[in-house]
Amino acid sequence: MDIELQQLRILQTVAEAGSINRAAEELGMSQGALSRALQRVERAAGTPLVNRGQAGITLTPAGTIVLGHAETVLPALRRMFSDVRSCLAAAGGRAPARIGAAPAPALTAFVRCVEDLGIAALSLLVDESGRRLTELLANNEIDVAMFRHFPELDPEPPEHVRHAVIAAQSPHVCLPDTHPLAGRAEVRLSDLGTDHFVLSYPECQPLTGHFQTACGLAGVRPRISYANSVSAAITLGEALGAVTLTYWPNITEPRRRHVALRGTPLGAVMMLAWTDDGPLCGLGDQLLDSVRRMHAACAGADHD
Repeated sequence: MDIELQQLRILQTVAEAGSINRAAEELGMSQGALSRALQRVERAAGTPLVNRGQAGITLTPAGTIVLGHAETVLPALRRMFSDVRSCLAAAGGRAPARIGAAPAPALTAFVRCVEDLGIAALSLLVDESGRRLTELLANNEIDVAMFRHFPELDPEPPEHVRHAVIAAQSPHVCLPDTHPLAGRAEVRLSDLGTDHFVLSYPECQPLTGHFQTACGLAGVRPRISYANSVSAAITLGEALGAVTLTYWPNITEPRRRHVALRGTPLGAVMMLAWTDDGPLCGLGDQLLDSVRRMHAACAGADHD
C-alpha cells in the first residue's frame, strides 16, 4: 500500500504536537479522522509508528525513520512543484496558481477574479476548513485561498502567510416558515435549545465543532443530525422541518425564513490569504480589492 503525502504531513504534525487532540486542532480535522489517517500510514509501513500513552504520543523507532524521510521528501516535492509552475509560466506567459477555497456561493466568481489578473488556475481545491487551507499555504502547496475564519475560535494564519478580511459574515438560522420564531428579527441558541438542527459534516469541517462549543457556552444540547455536504444539510433540514445554519441569508429557500443568530462565538469573516513568493507576488492587494467588490456584489444579489 502506498503512503500519501497528506499522511506524512499528519505524522509530522502528530510528532510535533505530541498529542492527537492538538494535532487535530492544528490540521482542522476531527480526532477520529486524524486517527484513521494515522492508522492507514501505519498499515502502509507495516508496523506501528507511534506509541500512544497517558503522557502523549511518541514515535517508535520505525516512526522516527519514516519522519526523517518525510522531512526530506516534503520540501523536495514543494520545490519540484514550484519549478514546474515556473516552467509553465515561462512557456505560456501566464503565472499558473493553485487555488483553495471554501464551497461558498461566490466560489466561481472568486476563481474569475484570479483569472482576471492574468493568472491561470492550475488547480482548484475546495475545502471547508480554513485551518487546512492556511496549512497548505504555509507548506507552499497552494498559492491563494478564500475561506471562512472564526476570530473567536480559530488561530490566526502563520505570520509568513499574508491575509486580509474580505467581509464580515454573521450567522443566521434557517427555520421553517411555520416555526414559532420564524417572524423574529433575531434569536439566541437558548431560544432553540430543544430544536432539531442539521449540520454538514465533512471530516475537516470546523463549523460542527464550533457549533457544539457555542451550544456548551449557551448551556443547551439540541438534537443534531449530520449530512455529508452543505446542500445535503439544506435538503435534509427541509425534509425534517429542522433548523440549519447559514452565512448567506440573502439566498432564499421555499417555505424557510432566515433569522439572525446572536450571542454566540460563531461570528465569522471571509478571508483571503496568499503567499508573496508565489504567482501573486505584487498582485495580492489588487486581488483583494477585486474579491471584496465581488463578494459585496454576491452578498447583495437577489437569489430568489
